[in-house]
Amino acid sequence: MASGYPDYLDWPSRSAAGSDVTSYSFSGSIAGESTSYFDLPAVETGFENIYQCVAISCNDDSAIHNLTLQRVSDGWIFFEINFINGGIFDFPGQSIGAGQTVRVYATNNSASALTFEGSVFYTSRRI
Repeated sequence: MASGYPDYLDWPSRSAAGSDVTSYSFSGSIAGESTSYFDLPAVETGFENIYQCVAISCNDDSAIHNLTLQRVSDGWIFFEINFINGGIFDFPGQSIGAGQTVRVYATNNSASALTFEGSVFYTSRRI
């Protein structure tokens, strides 16, 4: 790799001069053929959060489930993925500004209730 450029394969470099890498973990049961959501903490004043990775799993392989990350203020969906048992989904990173909130939706497309577990990874950068 050329000198002077970050190596985006490690977390300190991926933080893009961020002050912190946060792993926000979640676990919850979702009824069959329904969607549930939760909100991540609002971005602090003077900072931006850069969302970069999501990990999710469930104990069912009878349906294709869905995970969506959406900015609450305007409904903008910046990440969406379909999965069966789960996975680690890395994406280039999306910056969300101060005062904004990100909502995480998980859709259970199976006939019975399932427990979904995972984490959302993001960095916080002072602006």
